[in-house]
Amino acid sequence: MDGASTSQADERGFSLIEVMVALSVLAIAFTALLGLHARTLETAGNERAHGEALLLARTMLAEVEITGIGGPGEESGDFEASHPGRYPGWAWRRVVSPTPIPGALIVSVQVVPSNGAGTAVQLELVLRGTAGGA
Repeated sequence: MDGASTSQADERGFSLIEVMVALSVLAIAFTALLGLHARTLETAGNERAHGEALLLARTMLAEVEITGIGGPGEESGDFEASHPGRYPGWAWRRVVSPTPIPGALIVSVQVVPSNGAGTAVQLELVLRGTAGGA
């Protein structure tokens, strides 16, 4: 027996089938990770839109507190006048309703981002007094 002869049992390396199985497992894992990443980006976008909608609704309520409100009624619109080009497709709705308490009004503000109602925000404020502040 000389050292020059080798058997197949002595050879080291991977067979083609082993390499194909390993690549298949990696492909499945990367596909799952890519899907998870896409969902994470979508969730982050929705959270950002929700936060901006909340800020806009709070701003609208603060303006009502400062300037006052005429009386019961409903208004709606978009943010093009106050924020040109910043919130395309976003809409707001403000409803002022009377309460059983004399001189008090409920102001409800709803802000709906352009990406749908999933991130819509609605805030309410009870104000005492009418036009021109309390």
